[in-house]
Amino acid sequence: MMKHVTESVMRWVRRHRPDGNPLRRRSDRLESAALLVTVLLVLLSVWPAAAAGSQAYDHALRVADDGRREVVATLLASAPVTSLSFGEVSRSEPAPARWTTPSGLEISGSVMAPPLAKAGTRIRIWIDPAGRRVAAPPTPVDLRVTAVATALLLVLAATVVAATGFAGVRRLLDRGRYREWEAAWSLADARWRRRRRS
Repeated sequence: MMKHVTESVMRWVRRHRPDGNPLRRRSDRLESAALLVTVLLVLLSVWPAAAAGSQAYDHALRVADDGRREVVATLLASAPVTSLSFGEVSRSEPAPARWTTPSGLEISGSVMAPPLAKAGTRIRIWIDPAGRRVAAPPTPVDLRVTAVATALLLVLAATVVAATGFAGVRRLLDRGRYREWEAAWSLADARWRRRRRS
């Protein structure tokens, strides 16, 4: 399997390398040049993609550092229990709770209570500077994943655009090759007919 892949790659490289082969048509050389430009465009897209990934990381970091604080909320009632045909089940559902902001303001609201949580259970939640409940900030891993995903998507987009351009160039070149081939066959056919008549 590996040998077959290696042979295929070497054949592909020999087909597109610049050399003085007299059997190479002008269209073959143009295709090789278009392939080189395509590869260069994809490689050149890596730097802007890395810069965009870094910018996405910085932006997500600024958003995450928006004054959120983690506080402890105390449940004012037990977690709701859902009755089913075969019994009662407790699941994570909103329950009333109270928490205190860093400025000392007491706020009541609903929080997601874990299953079977009783009144008085303490739950850690995140709040914004006004004391409203917000989602937890992204972890450093989340920030890195966002940055890497942004960079990879930009490289992928550049690859798709460059490959589409190369496919268009190759299609135009193939049309010209087919016309040349048809003309060569017509010429050969005319010669063979003349020889048969002679």
